[in-house]
Parts: sequence; structure tokens; C-alpha cells
Amino acid sequence: MITTLEKVEKGTPAVVKQILGGHRIRQTLGRLGVHPQDKLRVLRSGFLGGPRFIENHGTEVGIGHGMAEKNEVELAESS
Repeated sequence: MITTLEKVEKGTPAVVKQILGGHRIRQTLGRLGVHPQDKLRVLRSGFLGGPRFIENHGTEVGIGHGMAEKNEVELAESS
């Protein structure tokens, strides 16, 4: 099922299908290590609308809700 990273439940693994948006958002996410075809896992949402924390390549990073909305992901099998 394809959805946005913003809507993925805590603990659910997902695969990045595409990043919607311009060069700047793709560049920023690239610096954080988020690229198409990467497998990541949502760890938690920040308190009172703070950032979404994800694990990608063994590293925890936080991204804002707007950026999470721009990440189209496919839910993966839990492993």
C-alpha cells in the first residue's frame, strides 16, 4: 500500500518510493540519508506536533511533518 511517511504508524517499516517536491527538499533529505528505495522505520512522533523520528541505515533522524508528507512510501513486511 502506498501512502505518505506522515501517515505511517509507529514501528512500521516502509520503503521510500519517491520524494515529491523540488530540488531543495530532495537535497535536504539526501543529506539526512533518505533516498528512493531506502527501507526505514518510524520510531515516534515528536511531542505536540514535533518532528517524526525515523530509523534509516541504523541512524535515527528527525524530519518535520511537511517533509514527511513529501515522502511517498510503501509499507513493508515486518522483519
